[in-house]
Formats: sequence, structure tokens, C-alpha cells
Amino acid sequence: MMLPRWWNGLSFQTKLLCAIYMLCVVPTASVGLIAYRQSADSLEKRVNEDLQVIIGQFNNTLEKQVQDFERYSMLPYSTEEIFEIIASPFSPRDQWGYRELTNQQRLIQLITAYPSVNSMIEGMLFYGTNGSIYGYRTSGDKSINPDYTPFGETWYRQALDREGGLVISGLRDEAQFNGAAFKTITIARQLIDRDFKPAAVVAVDIKPAFIQKTVRSLSFKNVHVTVAASDGYVYSSEPEITDKLLESRYSQNRQGTESGEGSKYAGGGVSKYASARSGDGGGSESANAFRLQSTVGGNHRSWNGVEKFNEYTGWTTYLLVDREELLQESAAIKKWTLLVVLFIFIGAAGVSWLLAKGLSKPIRSLMRSMSKVEMGNFESTLLLPYERKDEIGQLQFRYNRMVTHLDELVNSIEESEKQKRNAELYALRARINPHFLYNTINSIRMLALIQQSDHIARLLQSLSRLLHSNMKMVKDLVSLGDELGLLKEYTLLMELRYTNRFVVRWNVSEAALRAQVPVMLLQPLLENAIFHGPSGMERQLRIEVSAEVAEEGRMLRIVVADDGQGIDAAKLKELNDPAADGETSIGVRNVRERIRLRYGAAYGLTIDSAPGMGTKAILLLPYQPRGENGDVEHAGR
Repeated sequence: MMLPRWWNGLSFQTKLLCAIYMLCVVPTASVGLIAYRQSADSLEKRVNEDLQVIIGQFNNTLEKQVQDFERYSMLPYSTEEIFEIIASPFSPRDQWGYRELTNQQRLIQLITAYPSVNSMIEGMLFYGTNGSIYGYRTSGDKSINPDYTPFGETWYRQALDREGGLVISGLRDEAQFNGAAFKTITIARQLIDRDFKPAAVVAVDIKPAFIQKTVRSLSFKNVHVTVAASDGYVYSSEPEITDKLLESRYSQNRQGTESGEGSKYAGGGVSKYASARSGDGGGSESANAFRLQSTVGGNHRSWNGVEKFNEYTGWTTYLLVDREELLQESAAIKKWTLLVVLFIFIGAAGVSWLLAKGLSKPIRSLMRSMSKVEMGNFESTLLLPYERKDEIGQLQFRYNRMVTHLDELVNSIEESEKQKRNAELYALRARINPHFLYNTINSIRMLALIQQSDHIARLLQSLSRLLHSNMKMVKDLVSLGDELGLLKEYTLLMELRYTNRFVVRWNVSEAALRAQVPVMLLQPLLENAIFHGPSGMERQLRIEVSAEVAEEGRMLRIVVADDGQGIDAAKLKELNDPAADGETSIGVRNVRERIRLRYGAAYGLTIDSAPGMGTKAILLLPYQPRGENGDVEHAGR
């Protein structure tokens, strides 16, 4: 390539200076800006994915709590006397006699127990079709305000229209009791008597504080939470931001309606830039991501957020994260990039005047070789000549020897780690067998002491099949179908020991049956469920073993769940702590370590439980099905 004549006339120092500027300053600035942009995009994506999961969990929690409140609106059906009192002839309160006062006192006695069960219930009201109004409030003035009726309010009309269907109001003022009105969320439905005729409308007033307790329980950090109904917000962690949010939502929704793009979310849309499925199990609807920009307190602010509509409650949840806080790490990258560029720009001017003409070429060769070494490519020493006898030649010679030794050392370490990993895997497999055999043989001994019957023969036969299957499994991996067959033999053993104490249900997809899993991986989890789940229970323990392929065929999710006594918080923390060394968690620890050593930290075992709520053991493994020819197929092929 012909160079311009003026370039050939420049001094070597000037050429080197220009070369350093071009090779260092420009790429560094470009890489810094690209790193800043990619870091910002990565942070936004990660936060958006986290919010997708959080909003699903939050909506599920709210829905479960509202479902608990809904049960109280159905309780009158179990007390026929309530219907008799509501249906009795109604007289204005100023004309009440002994019968009306007795009815009021008796009704209060019947319904007083309901709010006391749940501290979030503020009161209950019954609006009879004959015009009667009865009610009870847990605090404040408990007498009925005869001058107020809710007949014109939306929630009351909806309760009549739905003929027994559930109605959940937004945040409203309850004025049915004497004294100051109070904020409440009302759950209502029409009660139908035995003749299938409307008898009354029951209204359960719920304290809005239950949403705030839910927000606190989920430990949101730097996240603004808004729960909105169709006519305004039900809860807001920062009302000033919520006002801007709902105002923008309403404006966007109105524009979308005029253009034919309506939104089912309360308040409409806000600059949507992404929409993704949330893997929280909280319904088929995805949470929509959006960006909000507004002026709050005289300052222009921007938020990233997600919204999700709940079909059951009719509420929309919004989670917002301040973009300035979100991009703090990326801003640091941008700042340091500018400083590095400035430093290189100044330093290049001085370095270029100190270097000699014959220095640049061997150093560039050395730099290229170092870059390859950094990427793990230990190139041959023949690619870097060192025929020079001066300091540069000695440097090249020493560098080549260092690269050669590093290559040998890395290969040695890699082989050593591979052997160590295999040894640990086989050691972990071996540890489970004595524990398993001990419990099984102990079961046979206990049954033999209790009774002399053919049950012992059946138990020994199942044990023989189980041991025979285990002895044949010389490979590390087996199909999930084979693993479940082994697990069913073990279940038969335990059923003979614990007659009618538990029942196991299997729910495994066809695709999951072909997945390859480590042998004897599920037995310790089923054993824990059978031994510890029914403690203190008088009913039969229900256990479900389920497996499915998730995340578009990339993940195998296996769950061993029971509805037993559950685990207290301290014990649960120990079970989920990889560093814990309690004797009672040997099976769980073994399973977790086998998964970690084989597949890495991205996969593992999680125990989810609470006292009285049962226990779930959730395993996440890579989905590696076995094809018809016996080869393992990788996910996504």
C-alpha cells in the first residue's frame, strides 16, 4: 500500500505517537463506551428479569391473602341462624323492640368470631333484601349508622349483578358505622338462601394494611410499589410518584383507546419497551415492562418498571426502580473510561519520544502473544522469535520459557482437578448407600418385631429388587424413568413399614422421563418426606413427585412435595446453607453437592417450607435427554 508522501517525511517518534494514539486511545474510548452501553443494558435487563419474578411472587401473595379473606364471606352458609335473622321482618331502628334487639345481639355473637380469627378484618356487614342492616366492627364505634346506605356504590351493584359471585372493591371510605369513616377494602357477595333466592349482601371490610405487611415481608430494596384498582390506587409506597404514574398511565391508555390499541391494565400504558414472560408460576399473563419519565419535587426523574394485572383481584401491581440508582455502576465505568483515555493520551506523548525505532516491532509481537495467553491460547515459542542478544531478545527468550511452563502447569492442574472431581462424585455416591441400607434394614427389623406375616417376605422381595437395580447401575447417569422405577421400589418398602401413613402421587411429563439424571438422586428427598413429614399428624401424608421441562427445553425441574408438618425457620436455613454440617441434613447435603460438582453453581437444590405448610424440595438440572440411539441430546438441539 502506497503511503502519502507527507507520512514518509515524519519522524519515527511522530509516527509512533500517532500509532499509539490510534491503537490505544481510540479503541480504549470505543471499548469504554461500548462497555458502558452494554453494562447499562445488562443492568436494565437483569433488573427487569428480577422484577418480573418479584411482581409474580407479590401478586401471588396478595391473591392468596384475598382468597383467605374471601372464605369469611362464605361462612354464613354454615350458620343457618344468620339467614333466619336477616330474613325476619325489618323495622326502622327507632321502632326496634325486644325482638330486633335480640336479633342484633345474637347476630353479633355469631359473626364476632370471624374477625377475631384474622386481625386484618375490620368488620362485617349484612344488607338484607328486606332493608335490614346488621353489622359488627372490631374497633371504634360499633353501632350502625342508619343514615348511610351503600346501595349506589359500584361494589354493591356488582354484588347484586353477579348473583353470588365475588366482588373486590378498591380503597374506599366505610361510613356504615357511627363515628368517623375509615379506609377499607371490601369483599362482598350476594347470599342465596335454600330456596335459591337472594337473602342479603355480605360485606367483609379488610384493613388495607395487609398490603403494606406483604410489601415489608418481601423486603423490597429501592423499589417503589403501587397496587392500583380501576378507580385509583389501593396502596402506594410513595404517593407522589404514584400520582405521576397513574396520570401517565391514564393518558397513555386514552391515546391507545383512540388509536384502537386498548390496554386491559388499570390506567393504560406507559412507554412500553419490553414484554417478557415471568417464570413465577403466577398465571399465564406476563408482566409488561415500561419506562416512566416525570418531574417530582422539581427534579426530572426516570424509572424502569414492570406492571402485572391480576384477574382475580382486578388490581394492577407496579414496581418501579429509579434509573439513576440503577445505572450507578455503569456511570462509574463511563467515568473511569474517560480518565483512562486521558491518561493514555498524555502518557503516549512522553512514551513515543523515548522509544527507539527497533523497539516497536518486537514489543507489538510480545503484546499480541500476551493477548492470546490471556485468552488461554499458549502459543508455541516458535511464533515469537528471539534471535536478538540484547535485553529485548532476553525478554523474548524468558517469555517463551514462561509460556511453555504455564501451558504445562495449566494442563497438569486441569487433569488434577478432573480426577479430584471424579473422586468426589464417586465418594458422594458411595456415602448415600450405607445411610439408605441402614434405614431399610431397620424397617425390616421393626416389622419383624411387630408381626409374623407374609409382609416380611414381600418386604425382603422389594429390598432384593431395589438392591439388584442399584447394583446394575454402574453408570453415573440414568434416565429419569429408570430413577423413578428405583424410587417406586423404595416407596413399596416404606408402604409396608408405614401402612396407610402416606400416599405418593407421580406427575412426570413424557419429555422429562427421557432426561438423564445422576443415579440415586431423588431417594434421600423422598426418604426425608416419609420420615419427617407426618410427625405429629393424625391424617395420611400426601406426597407428590413431579418433573417437567422448563425454560424452552433448557432446564429440568423436579419437585418432591409433601403436605406435612413443615420445617421451622432455623432448620430450613440450615438445610439451604451449603456450608452447614448438621447430621440431620446428610441426604440433602449429598444431593446438593452431587449437583454442584457435576453441573456447576447454576444448578442445585432448594428446600421451601414453613411450619404447618408442608415442604418442597426443588431440584434444577440441565435438560439432557437421551435419544433413540442412546446418545445424550443437549438442550436446544
